[in-house]
Amino acid sequence: MNYQDDFSINFTKEDQLHGFLEELEERAGWDVRPSSSIRVLPAEENECLCQRITEELEEKGIIPDTCRNTGLLLKMGRSVYPLGRSSLATLKSRARVNGNALSDLEKPKLARILNDCLKVTKGDALIRIQEGKVRAVHGGDESDYCILPMTEIFGTASSYINGKYDEATFKAGYYDHTMTTATWEIEDDELVSSYRKALKNYREDLNDQLSAAVRISTSDVGASGANIYYSLLVGEDKRPLVLGKALKLAHEKKASMAEFDANMSMAFARYEEALAGVERLFHIYLNHPVNVISGLMERVK
Repeated sequence: MNYQDDFSINFTKEDQLHGFLEELEERAGWDVRPSSSIRVLPAEENECLCQRITEELEEKGIIPDTCRNTGLLLKMGRSVYPLGRSSLATLKSRARVNGNALSDLEKPKLARILNDCLKVTKGDALIRIQEGKVRAVHGGDESDYCILPMTEIFGTASSYINGKYDEATFKAGYYDHTMTTATWEIEDDELVSSYRKALKNYREDLNDQLSAAVRISTSDVGASGANIYYSLLVGEDKRPLVLGKALKLAHEKKASMAEFDANMSMAFARYEEALAGVERLFHIYLNHPVNVISGLMERVK
């Protein structure tokens, strides 16, 4: 049932995540077409075509699932694929048209608008085909979207973390058609010793329980770059303490796995760099904490 637009899966073991991503990549692929040559078709006006697709596919539920979600197909040359829900944002971007009103349009009208815009769109489209559907329609020119395979992203992360730290534990992984994430907990006294000392000066409930956490997130559909988040886990209930901004690598401007590898090395240096900022926070007294939290929530939407 991986073809369903709302499909998701959680992983409790590291090898489960890697095995799933490798199998996924074996069935997936990329296609490059001139943007002006691709066409969007409403499923409701192409019943015979939908029937043909159903007969050709092993998964007979793909067309019904598509009709429940996007209700659209993508024609590229002689091939026609259902459009997955994750593809809509990138397709609209490739067609250079956007707005909330598009979501309220009837499918035939939406298809006509997208096609009118695609006809005058220069350059190529880089199309992600996965689990029987189109999942993204990126810009396909050299300066546009850069493919950073998820198998390599998470393989690099695993090799680096497990190779550098003996006490590294895979905590959780998650996949859906929009995003993939994985989190490791690292119990390394040298890595967190400076924080342990600082926190002891200001917290009485720490009880020496402190570890580091690294989370990797990435996406093939434009929802995320290859990003590295670093934080601390504090106390018995492992409350997260975010230390700073993520190390982000966008899928653009010739981004490479070498850059992601460099970011993995840099992430652990950031623990030391962020210490001064954490210590400064301890000296800030909040007279109206509810207003502060309310303001923060508005700021980050």
